[in-house]
Amino acid sequence: MGLLFSLKRNNRSFREVPYRLTILHITPHYPFLIILFLLLHGFLTAQVSLSEQKLKIPRQSTTLYEALNILSRQTGFDFIYNSETVGSNTRVRLFADNQPLGKVLENLLSVHRLSYKMIGNHILIYRPAGDALQSPDAGIVAKKDTLRELLIKGHIYDDQTKAPIPFATVGITEQNMGTTTNYDGYFQLRIPFTLAEKSLQVSHLGYLNRNLPLRLFDRQKVAIYLERRVISIQEVIIRYVDPLLLVEKALEKRRDNYPKDPAYLLTFYREGVQKNEKHISYSEAVFKVYKSPFNHTDHSDQVKLLKSRKITDANPHDTVFLKLKAGVQAALQLDIIKSLPGFLDLSPPLEYKYSYSTMVSYGDRDAYAIGFEQVRGLQKALYTGTLYIDKENMAILGAEFEIDPKYISLAVSDLVLRKSPNLVVRLEKISYSVSYMSFNGRYYLRHARCDIRLKTRQRRHLNWDRFGTYLELVTCRIDTNNVTKFPRQETLKPQVIFADQSYSNDDGFWDDFNIITPETALVESLSKIIGKIEAIE
Repeated sequence: MGLLFSLKRNNRSFREVPYRLTILHITPHYPFLIILFLLLHGFLTAQVSLSEQKLKIPRQSTTLYEALNILSRQTGFDFIYNSETVGSNTRVRLFADNQPLGKVLENLLSVHRLSYKMIGNHILIYRPAGDALQSPDAGIVAKKDTLRELLIKGHIYDDQTKAPIPFATVGITEQNMGTTTNYDGYFQLRIPFTLAEKSLQVSHLGYLNRNLPLRLFDRQKVAIYLERRVISIQEVIIRYVDPLLLVEKALEKRRDNYPKDPAYLLTFYREGVQKNEKHISYSEAVFKVYKSPFNHTDHSDQVKLLKSRKITDANPHDTVFLKLKAGVQAALQLDIIKSLPGFLDLSPPLEYKYSYSTMVSYGDRDAYAIGFEQVRGLQKALYTGTLYIDKENMAILGAEFEIDPKYISLAVSDLVLRKSPNLVVRLEKISYSVSYMSFNGRYYLRHARCDIRLKTRQRRHLNWDRFGTYLELVTCRIDTNNVTKFPRQETLKPQVIFADQSYSNDDGFWDDFNIITPETALVESLSKIIGKIEAIE
């Protein structure tokens, strides 16, 4: 028995269940494969000498992480370091009796063979290479003469829980250049050397933005801790907020907040599939997207493939064959401003109930968090989630939503067009995340992700196979100059099954492009089949 797992758009524009699945009977022992279809606060330069900072701190034993936090609160300096190399949980002795900050740092760090470098109001803690103390600036000079680009990398963590922050925006605002952290909170960003004096901005929903000099990062993988942003209590409870009215206003303001002219988006895209927690298919690509204005149909967008590669680990003895069609087009259709989902369709009768949750921090913006769920008694597989609307300009900044878990079983009949009669398919979770970034006063699609979890078994069998599929797209650069449509012969057809394309080797290309770095678990999984990697022109 075999299985073909295909997704197509519903006739109703991204209405409830955005894609459909086709499950077909295939010849036994066909190799298994799943192909999923489906971008910041100003930098402040503190011109304060270390010797001017006099400190009095009681003698105490604590972790290096807490010691640096104490020093940061007393001096106003931000400390940056690689928590893995430096050892943020290392026990240290902290003491200062009217001593300058420089002396306190020397006493604190020297015993652990660490050094520091001040750049503006930031202090980089690092471990010198070998016996030689290497200034972090030295690498920039070297790169200027060689690669003429900087590799910026690190982890983003919550400063209270130390938990990694996935999907954080990392980039250079004025250059509309950036990437997104993965599930481990890790990022890599390649930038031209000409931007070495710029600042890196890190932002995420509910946190204060951080701006860091790029020179802090050269040859240093650092840990960046974001502080939760607290909205004043007056903003939360001072007045009644009508959530439905907010959604209506947000939709009315689309013409003011979203592009009325086309743009080129340079994007990174990836899709993957797991069977029983093992990756068996992984594809990634660089696309140049012709993004038409928000009020044009989603089918007016175009995709030009620049580069792609894939890894597969198909087992010839697998009897299940899954393909999720049109992943590229599906990723673009997650643009909820252009392809309005059901929870943004306010035509009667209303199928959703809206509630005002709270005021949240979305990057450097205050935003209303509007919850939505299907109205009680409606037996359909609709969405539940949260919509984020800017408090001032009423722009929709993003959304997180999923098929309501209470009704997800009903989605099977809507999604599955055909399947083998001997195969039982059970959906477990279908979730989406989409966010927008501001550029020249307009909001553009920044990041979109879809995750699907399901399980299958043959009738009269007890064992289930669990599958997880995902797609993810991030905008790395925006260009609004001289934007014209691509010649038809250069575009990727919307209905194409992406990972079915032929491939040829050109791995050097990927060394120069910004990607979403694979998670640790994914790296471990892919390392077993990395020899099968291929690339396409």
